[in-house]
Amino acid sequence: MRAGLTAFFGRHPMFAAALAMAGCLLLADRGMAAGCLAAGVLGGVGVVFGNWRRGLAWALCGTLAVGVFTWRNCRRDRAGAGLLESGGGQAEGRVLTDAKGGNGSWVAPVRLVGGPYPGAKVSWQGRGETPVAGARVRARGNFVPLPLRRNPGEFDQGAWLRRQGVAAVFRATLSSGRVSTGWLAALGARLRREFRTAVTAGLPDDSQAAMVIRAVVIGDIPPDADELVAAFRNSGTLHIFSVSGMHVAMVASIAWLLLRWAGVPRRWAVLVLLPFIFGYTWISGNSPPALRSAWMASVFLGAFVFRRRPDLLNALGLVLFAALMWNGNLLFQPGVQLSYGVVAAIALGTPWASRRFAWIARPEPYLPPQLLTRWQKFHLRCRRKLAQSLAVSLAALIGSTPLTAFHFGLVTPISLIANLALMPLVFVLLAAALLAAALHPWAPRAAAMLNQANAVVANACVTSASALAAIPGGHFSIRHQSQPFLLIYDLDFGAAAACFSAGPGGAVMLDCGDRNGFKRRVMPSLRQLGATPDAVVLSHPDGRHLGGGAQVWAAFPIRQVLLPVARARSPAYQAWVAEAPRAGLRTLLAAPHSVLPMPDAARLEILHAPDPLNPVTLADDRVAIFRLHWRGWKLLFTSDAGMATETKLLDQAADLSADVIIAGHHSRDRSLCDAFLDQVQPAAIIASNEAFPSGERLDPAQAAFWRASGIQVLDQAQTGAVTLTIDPAGDLLLEGFVDKSSLRLKRR
Repeated sequence: MRAGLTAFFGRHPMFAAALAMAGCLLLADRGMAAGCLAAGVLGGVGVVFGNWRRGLAWALCGTLAVGVFTWRNCRRDRAGAGLLESGGGQAEGRVLTDAKGGNGSWVAPVRLVGGPYPGAKVSWQGRGETPVAGARVRARGNFVPLPLRRNPGEFDQGAWLRRQGVAAVFRATLSSGRVSTGWLAALGARLRREFRTAVTAGLPDDSQAAMVIRAVVIGDIPPDADELVAAFRNSGTLHIFSVSGMHVAMVASIAWLLLRWAGVPRRWAVLVLLPFIFGYTWISGNSPPALRSAWMASVFLGAFVFRRRPDLLNALGLVLFAALMWNGNLLFQPGVQLSYGVVAAIALGTPWASRRFAWIARPEPYLPPQLLTRWQKFHLRCRRKLAQSLAVSLAALIGSTPLTAFHFGLVTPISLIANLALMPLVFVLLAAALLAAALHPWAPRAAAMLNQANAVVANACVTSASALAAIPGGHFSIRHQSQPFLLIYDLDFGAAAACFSAGPGGAVMLDCGDRNGFKRRVMPSLRQLGATPDAVVLSHPDGRHLGGGAQVWAAFPIRQVLLPVARARSPAYQAWVAEAPRAGLRTLLAAPHSVLPMPDAARLEILHAPDPLNPVTLADDRVAIFRLHWRGWKLLFTSDAGMATETKLLDQAADLSADVIIAGHHSRDRSLCDAFLDQVQPAAIIASNEAFPSGERLDPAQAAFWRASGIQVLDQAQTGAVTLTIDPAGDLLLEGFVDKSSLRLKRR
């Protein structure tokens, strides 16, 4: 084994050095001393599996990478602390990538120019004109900390920005700032816009085919096409929607075929290919995966120019070495791990996988090649291509499965077949789109006709992905919560959502948040937790509780929904009333004193249902009040009900007792009046608390009064999301996600 590893490291020195550097950086993330210690240990390993020169090289490379990594992080943290301490004021910087957003608001990474921290990178939340990459922006505003993850399972945007080198968030004031766009940046933006238009010219902009073509060619994933994205995610082919190494390889193959057809010698063809590859990378948006792949391709193909034998592992190692030496934080990004990990798996595993499929490419044993007919030769070539594709796909599947399982909790064995089925279609789609983009300036009608033909290919991709994703066992989640729980989300702007899950026994959503909150927080959280709700309970027709309607049942297998009222003016609520039945959902109307069965043998009691036919009153005055009975505990959901609704409940003289109240805020009325609390007698209140709008704030005096009355108050401004569970002793545990607070309630 020692001899084999020594020979392997000798054949692939750059790959070995990059691995040593990655090992040092993994430990350096815990402290510089740990990283330097790892460099020393790996230096010793290099001596054992080589000689003192190899060991010294590994130790020096690891130490240097750890030093640069630590210096960059310290510089980022120092700039962040200084910017936050300054509070804000006038700021100016250069936009690094095209801003994203709309309706007068946008977000972009910006490198500050001037000031006490020139060169610091910030996430700029601007107003007014949307800038493009290379533009200069200036505005007055405030520096605020990176966003904190407030709900379990949601995407940690703050950690992601920190790994990107972002020191702080800059929020521009309401008055729009100034955007200065140079002629070069304006030209680049115009060319990218024209390219985006050209690849779908002649197709309706919101059609499925146009969305797929843009996603494949330029990585423009449609924002509200969750069902479309789910088909590719569950078939293990979502990488098709990101301009990555596969796309770069396909573009290079297309150009290579054209150059071969033109008779260009291989050595000169490479010199033409490299600008073509980087040109496609730039015009498709300069995404990090595409740039990494373009550099890897340039190193790999550059061997032909210098008459060297190309080596995929050495090319991978050289690019990874340079990337980690420049910015070690890249190693901790899932996309980088998948990009380099899959390429390494293909390089290392394809020879092994080829032996598994060698029987497919085996020729007739007793028939000399000279006697093969034309059809037999064609059949043999096809079988060899199939065996090679299966080997590459299997190696990629083995390399990607641990990473996708770790980061996303999803395993997709069907991807072995799905990639074989979709790759030819994607190749044709990409070639046709590039040809249409080339034709569009000179022959727009021909480009439109070509795009219309390409739409058939795009729809075939969707049909194939959907069919493969629907195969039983083709994909499955490895994350499942075995213990029942109730999760109260903490969302922005007074939006509300909760999930009651019994693990494998099912789950129910109690409100869904607003459209953006559901998409960005609730949906990813539930998927990470392994909860799959099949029913929804809505408290009232407020858009901040409805989740956008269709995107909820597109994301999860929702079979039924409980509606508080029969009609309302809210368009989002009308979607639930009108579109849900057409999507196959069973709709129920809340009725007072009725009871609904819930997972884990729990039951949901409807204490109050608003007038079902009165659409003219305020949404917060049309709240249904629910009480969850769960293993002897009673949890009261008052949502955004105000004193008027509470008075109606008190007038009924019914039993309102509960152990915990989960409460929001009425937009114009007081919530949780003293008389109501006297009847409920709660031990704890979980109260939402948002700074904006002002009506969603929790009054500190009111919270103090509750605490003085002996009621425990969980202020979600401090706790973030709150998870409720029941321990084996029967105690109710309430745990805050942000402050890690814990409250244990015993039966009274």
